[in-house]
Amino acid sequence: MTIVAIIIIIAFAFFAQSLLGFGGGLICIPILSLFMPVQDVVAMVMLHQFSMGLLIFKVHKNIGWMHIRKMIPMTVVGVIIGVFFLKILDGDWVRLGLAAYIILHLARKHTSFDPMGRMIEGGGVHLAGFLGGALNAMIGGGGPAFILYLKDKAENSSEFRANIIAMLMISNVPRAIGMAGTGLFTWDIFILGLYSYPTFLLALWAGQKLHDKIPQKVFFNAVEVLLFFSAMFLVIKVML
Repeated sequence: MTIVAIIIIIAFAFFAQSLLGFGGGLICIPILSLFMPVQDVVAMVMLHQFSMGLLIFKVHKNIGWMHIRKMIPMTVVGVIIGVFFLKILDGDWVRLGLAAYIILHLARKHTSFDPMGRMIEGGGVHLAGFLGGALNAMIGGGGPAFILYLKDKAENSSEFRANIIAMLMISNVPRAIGMAGTGLFTWDIFILGLYSYPTFLLALWAGQKLHDKIPQKVFFNAVEVLLFFSAMFLVIKVML
């Protein structure tokens, strides 16, 4: 896969995140995993997700630390386990897990089928932290687990946004250390990620500028269609 294609896919994914507020990793990781080793993709995109977490310095005053502190221990445990499985599992198993995760995400949005939501409701803060950390480390998609727990804990939307940014950043720190320590995040992967970094920043800026000019519902529906077909192609790739 050419560097140009990687740059375009990452730029589109994080443009969508800037526009809609979610989905950077969820969009680009499954698409890139069709053409690259999935472990390399998860490690490379971590660079961009880590950069998104730097917003914590902008929103730190709004963070509800009472809830965040409770999540941290099991989040770190989840990250350790997620990095371990990403390292040892065959890439096809990770692709199938990623495809299943996308389907569950879409089902949660459009049906009453929400096993993760019911698990977190029953398991509370520790299970939410564990699942968020593990999923973030393994497939770059821990946000929904954190969101499901924190959505009713914030006093306002600013605190909620700050809490999600904080949890993603906190989970990305041990994730980065673990991936570097296990050899998943190599110098070559870092350089490959840097090629797309200027357009990544441009995409974030453009998403903010065009936030009120692009019909978000139409764009959101297009992203969901793209996610669905990405999941189907991941399954087909594993079967072939």
